[in-house]
Amino acid sequence: MTTVALERSSAFARLDNRRVEILTLSPEMKGRDRERELHEAGTLDRKVKIRNLWQDLTTWSDRKLRRMIGTVDPDPSPVDDVLNRSGRDWTELREDSEGHMLQADRYHDRGHLLVIDRQDMKKRGRRGGRRITLFDRDQKVIAQWDSAREFYHAWLDVVIGTKPSYLICDSAFVGNFIHEYRRDNVILSQVVHSHFVDDVAGDHLDELSGDKFGMLRHLDAFDVAAILTNGQREDMSKLDLAARSMKTISNLTENLHGDPTAPRPRGQGAMIARLDPIKRIEDAVLAMSKVEAVRTGRVSLDIFGEGDERPVLEELIAENRLQSNVVLHGHTPGAKNAFLTSSFSLLTSHSEGQALVVAESMSAGCIPICYDIDYRPAEVIDHGINGFIVPNGDVDTLSETIAHFLSMPENEVRQMRAKAIERAADFFEEAVIRRWGSVLAEQAFTSIAQLKDARAELISASIDSDGISIRVGLSGLGGVIPDDVFVSWKSRKSHFYGRVRAVLTGGMITADIPLSRIVRITAEYVDFSVDLVVGRGFCRVRIAGDSDSIVNRSDRLKLYSTKYGNLSGTFTRADLTSTS
Repeated sequence: MTTVALERSSAFARLDNRRVEILTLSPEMKGRDRERELHEAGTLDRKVKIRNLWQDLTTWSDRKLRRMIGTVDPDPSPVDDVLNRSGRDWTELREDSEGHMLQADRYHDRGHLLVIDRQDMKKRGRRGGRRITLFDRDQKVIAQWDSAREFYHAWLDVVIGTKPSYLICDSAFVGNFIHEYRRDNVILSQVVHSHFVDDVAGDHLDELSGDKFGMLRHLDAFDVAAILTNGQREDMSKLDLAARSMKTISNLTENLHGDPTAPRPRGQGAMIARLDPIKRIEDAVLAMSKVEAVRTGRVSLDIFGEGDERPVLEELIAENRLQSNVVLHGHTPGAKNAFLTSSFSLLTSHSEGQALVVAESMSAGCIPICYDIDYRPAEVIDHGINGFIVPNGDVDTLSETIAHFLSMPENEVRQMRAKAIERAADFFEEAVIRRWGSVLAEQAFTSIAQLKDARAELISASIDSDGISIRVGLSGLGGVIPDDVFVSWKSRKSHFYGRVRAVLTGGMITADIPLSRIVRITAEYVDFSVDLVVGRGFCRVRIAGDSDSIVNRSDRLKLYSTKYGNLSGTFTRADLTSTS
């Protein structure tokens, strides 16, 4: 559970007087009264409940367990797979020689076997193939599933039932499979918390983020894809990653009630960040070393956070004789309160999903000095009005900006502090929950088109040095006319994915793919599909076709028909040689 999810859930409960449940899937959460811990700590509103899959299953009666609907025909043989019980713990595990889990047996609180989760169904002792079996107290099979995803979906169906509900997913891991949980009575939302590409220093045609790959390829399967900043939403829109689901919805930040007139040392700086290479804290240290005021002791920087970079930073601080000016405080509860007594803050990251720490600093009246990075302090800061934006990676300008801030007249600084506090209010809970309410109110609990019989048949495909031209026949829609049609592609081993909007005329799709969109997927294969968006429904269909419909005029990428009769491409030997 992330702090963001806890804060948003509590804000929904407080401001909308709404019953909110936080749903968790982890077995480690079973038996832990996390809800009570968070209530006692004041972190979670009393109207918010935490519900865990395994806590439910291990306490439910057989009658309740039978509400779990399986997706495969029951096979009674799993009872023969049960592991010898070594103790009184609720879980028994079987692993391979490398420690990978092959089987997990879970026990009911009353002591009888509840679940056998085998993950070596193809060949015993080697991971591959899965079967999850749910038992009653007499060890009779209640239901079975051949994937964890379907098992989770069955639990969600019990928890949610048929009542109209809003399900917001904050986990990229869960988002990679929850996009398939489509129910007419559930408005499904996914929050994209960080950068959508893997190399944040690259450009937007690089590989997508590996830990979000499944979710990013299916954004149209969500009713709402909440993107934290306009900048990231616009960049994702340029790649047509979603037809209609993306909305800009900020995370919320705490109102620290900063006082713009409260006295505070002008040279006191604060920084809250993990000690991680992506945060580039070394840039902050080097900038401090270049500020002349360091020599007179008029400027200092407190850094709150912990991480693997601590030894490197300690050495850098020592090398520049900054031990009295730059202090690594480590992880400090309530570190954000340091903004109330600090005069300025620094942000030097390579990228941020949304730099909430900037809004926190502004809320306290602490002036942020930030690199111009994705995504995107410049959307929050008006340079010279309520903070400062510095060219990305420019340590000299960063130090010059700190020095300029130190020299500003006090009345100008007070005005900046007041403006910063005013701007931060746009990220307080009332404004953010109002935005969520507006977006969710736009959604309708209409029937979701399934398009299970949709087929895409290749009419022609040609490739030359400029790109790929494709014509595809579309059938099996049952009279439904798609709202949007795309031709998409995906690399088989890496995390490249993209698509272009297609034109549907009658039953034929035409699309042109610039080769520049696809040539980075070197040294492997790429598969092509048609994406159909119909209201709340989303369907992806592989393009079927034979080699007679393909014309290859490129020495970089060769189109072909796979042994299963689908359109794919492979990069030629000439291309591999030229890029080696």
